[in-house]
Amino acid sequence: MRLSKFYRMNTMQIVKGRFAILLLIVVMGANLQSTAQDQPKIDSLFQILRTSKQDTAKVMLLYQLSREFFNNDIDKAEKYSNRALFLSEKLGYKRGIALSYNNLGIINYYKAIYNVALSYHDRSLELMTEIGDKRGMAGSHNNKGAVYTQTGDYSLAIKEYLSSLRILQEIDDKEGMGKSYNNIGLIYYYQGNYGQAKSYYQRALKILAEFNNEAVSADILNNLGIISYELGEYDESLDYHFKSLKNREKIGNQRGLATSFTNIGDVYAAEEAFAKALEFQQKALVIQEELGDKKGMLSSLTGIGNVHSVTGNSEEALKYLEDVIQISEDIGAKKELRDAYDDLSELYQRTGDFQKALEYKAQYARMKDTLFSEQTEEMASNLEAKFENEQKGKEIEILKRENDIQELQLGRNRILIISFTIGLVLALISVVIYARINRERQMALELLQKQNDNIRLQKEEKEILLKEIHHRVKNNLQVINSLIRLQCSYTDDQEALDLFDECQNRIISMALIHEKMYEAHDLSNINIEEYFSELAQNLLRSYRLNQRIDLDVKVGIEHLSLDTLIPLGLLLNEMISNSLKHAFEGKESGLLVVELDRLGSGMFRLVIGDDGVGLPPDFNFQSAHSLGMELVVTLTDQLDGEIQRLDRDGSFFQIDFKGLEKERPEIKKAMTKEPELV
Repeated sequence: MRLSKFYRMNTMQIVKGRFAILLLIVVMGANLQSTAQDQPKIDSLFQILRTSKQDTAKVMLLYQLSREFFNNDIDKAEKYSNRALFLSEKLGYKRGIALSYNNLGIINYYKAIYNVALSYHDRSLELMTEIGDKRGMAGSHNNKGAVYTQTGDYSLAIKEYLSSLRILQEIDDKEGMGKSYNNIGLIYYYQGNYGQAKSYYQRALKILAEFNNEAVSADILNNLGIISYELGEYDESLDYHFKSLKNREKIGNQRGLATSFTNIGDVYAAEEAFAKALEFQQKALVIQEELGDKKGMLSSLTGIGNVHSVTGNSEEALKYLEDVIQISEDIGAKKELRDAYDDLSELYQRTGDFQKALEYKAQYARMKDTLFSEQTEEMASNLEAKFENEQKGKEIEILKRENDIQELQLGRNRILIISFTIGLVLALISVVIYARINRERQMALELLQKQNDNIRLQKEEKEILLKEIHHRVKNNLQVINSLIRLQCSYTDDQEALDLFDECQNRIISMALIHEKMYEAHDLSNINIEEYFSELAQNLLRSYRLNQRIDLDVKVGIEHLSLDTLIPLGLLLNEMISNSLKHAFEGKESGLLVVELDRLGSGMFRLVIGDDGVGLPPDFNFQSAHSLGMELVVTLTDQLDGEIQRLDRDGSFFQIDFKGLEKERPEIKKAMTKEPELV
């Protein structure tokens, strides 16, 4: 059962990484609807093409051929898009050029060449705007949003999606609006807001049901299946995925079939129906091999390898995971290669080869650091480029101002010439004084500007360094967690194993806050409600109660310091763990409540509770003889707080605390001064 528990957690991580790609299948459809390959239609298009003239009609034939090959032969799709572009440019046919750019943008998107894809969509948007094709403009905005979604630029992505939606509403394109709702739901998915994502997907499906568009409906059903999976609603997830599969079988979408098979296999794996999981993953792998889809093959091979690993078929697991490493190295898939090292470490751990387990864990850690370093370098490069652009803009502004000053000076010189005879000496003195004052003023402004620029750069560099520190702290905590998991292999004592589990949960709660600090765009502001929810969800999965217990998290404040969040997270870990261990024995369902709000005067209130069996009337934290309860008392004192039991059904506790928000007055002072320099 311990292996099954671990496998479920590991599978969730693998599937999340894979679904992040699969969800984007429908994103590009606002301007180009992907269709299944229709061989009779292709043969007919080729026949017409052979006899067609070099005109705009031939451009559209080539464009149509590109669309027909899109899902099943991406290289041929690119070939005919390039031919359409060449002929359109020869004819000066702007609409044909715009459509070809759009197609090439989509093709490069699926090849993961995102900078090229974005360039094509920018050019397509420019031409669509020039010729007044609003539907084409909406499609280009949408497709740019898809690229930004994949690169993690969610603010830019939502901006493009909303631009697309406004145009579609203007022209009353309901089908396009449905696709936009899907895409907005995608952003909520990536932000971990599954409830909102599900709501937008359902709105999209309702609208698109009117148009009998089975291809797009299949993609949205797929997305709903993924959301249900994330929420632990496995039966509902399977229902959505099988409906999506039926649509894809009907239209013959091979790439989509592979996606559905993979996702169904992942759900069965989470339910520990391993035979069915292998059956569907193998089906996906056959199609991916036929299509030459190596990226998709990595998902299926990983899923198959981990099923074999958890079911004790170590030789087969090793074969599949080594294939993952080979293909990842061949195509330069660094993230997949990193994850494969981690999977192999877990495999060797299960077989008792702890030396190899540690070797692959070390490779995983090195790969993770390498990827982070590359991201950091890219971030620094982007900041440098941004700074240079800002400097160019400032230089232009300075030149403009100097020109204005020169014009003003010429006017004054004319006046001086006219009045030369009556005030030559006075005029000369005035000019000298003016020039001197002007130079001194200009020098002061330039000095101030340089100071501001230096401060801004220092702040940006500090942000990067702080993020790296948080990232490395999180990595070190994960290494410690892995070492504890290795230690578990040396004992069969259930009491000791339970203690190790509790220790791992405490480490995870600390690692999670550092992960949130690393992911935050602004280190001074992380999403506390999201952090609390993820912490609680992790504990629910750890105790295998995520399908029985509902979670209600409400946070009414936006910011707490890291020094406060760490002990607060540990306190939550202990309180929630205690509820999950004792409160729901013999109950089919239950509710776990976490509420945090501000009281005023620097005080905060935390309420934690459950609707379980309750505690004895005489229960007292101070007299409880357990490490968890002692930690609750210690952490409450650390936060300068007081804990009391509330008179509610179940077990509810209220903690009023000050936190550690005022321990660094020098930082607060520096922050109050900073705006003066801008």
